[in-house]
Amino acid sequence: MQVEQRTLNTAGQPFQVTAYWLDQISDFETAVDYPVMIICPGGGFTYHSGREEAPIATRMMAAGMHTVILNYQLVAGNQLVYPGALQQLAATIDWVTTQASAHHVDCQRIILAGFSAGGHVVATYNGVATQPVLRARYRLNHYKGQHAAVILGYPVIDLTAGFPTTAAERQRITTDDHLWAAQRLVTAASKPAFVWQTVTDELVPPVNSLIYVQALLQCHVATAYHLFGSGIHGLALADHVTQKPGKAKYLNEQAAIWPQLALRWLQEQSLLAGTF
Repeated sequence: MQVEQRTLNTAGQPFQVTAYWLDQISDFETAVDYPVMIICPGGGFTYHSGREEAPIATRMMAAGMHTVILNYQLVAGNQLVYPGALQQLAATIDWVTTQASAHHVDCQRIILAGFSAGGHVVATYNGVATQPVLRARYRLNHYKGQHAAVILGYPVIDLTAGFPTTAAERQRITTDDHLWAAQRLVTAASKPAFVWQTVTDELVPPVNSLIYVQALLQCHVATAYHLFGSGIHGLALADHVTQKPGKAKYLNEQAAIWPQLALRWLQEQSLLAGTF
C-alpha cells in the first residue's frame, strides 16, 4: 500500500486529499486495475470526522479498492460550503483519472461515499454532476471523469429536514436554495445508490435518507436501502474499530453489517470483483 497526501486546487483555493493506493500483487501474471472509492467524511460541515476517514478507507481497501479521502470545503469565516465542495469533488475525480496508469485505476469504477454532512456533498454531486446544464452552472464541466455509484451513510439530504436546525446555519452552508435539497436534483441520469441509516438517528432525521431513496425509485435509478431499527448518528463502522473509547453506544451489531451489504451491492452493480 502507498499513502499519498496531495494538495489540489479549485478556483485558486487549495484543499487536501489523502490517497491509499493498493500495490500490485507480485505473483500475479497480469496487472489488475482496481476501482477507487472517494470518501467524504461527516462532521456537521464544521470539521472532518476521523472516524469516517482511515477506518472506512482501510475496510474498503481490504475488499480490493483504492481509496481517497477528500477534505472538502467546510463552513469557515465567510466561506460557504457550496459550490466549492462540488468543485473539489469534481477536481478529485479528475485527479484520480490522471493516476490511472501509475496506480492501475479503473476509471469506469469510481465510487463516491459520503457520511452525514459528507453524504449531502455526495448526494448533491450525484444530481448536479449528472446533468449537463447544472455541471455548467456550477463550473464542473471542465473536469474530467465521472462516478459510477454512490454510497451514503446516515446522510444529510435536505437542509430543511432537521439538520441543520436553524436558517442561519443553512445560509452558512449555502445561500443557493437549489442546493438545499439533494432529492430534488435526482433524475434518471443519477448514478445508482446504496443508502443506510438508523430509525433512531438523533441528529439527522431518517426522513432524509427516505426522501432520497423515494426520489431515486421514482426515477428508476438502481437503489439499495437499509434502515436499521436502532442506533445513534455517526456510527461509522459501528464496531470496535470506530467506537469512541468507553462509549458502548458506538457499537451496533445490527448496523455493523453495512460494509458487507455495500460490498455485495457493488458486486451486483459489476463495480467490484469477489464474493461478499
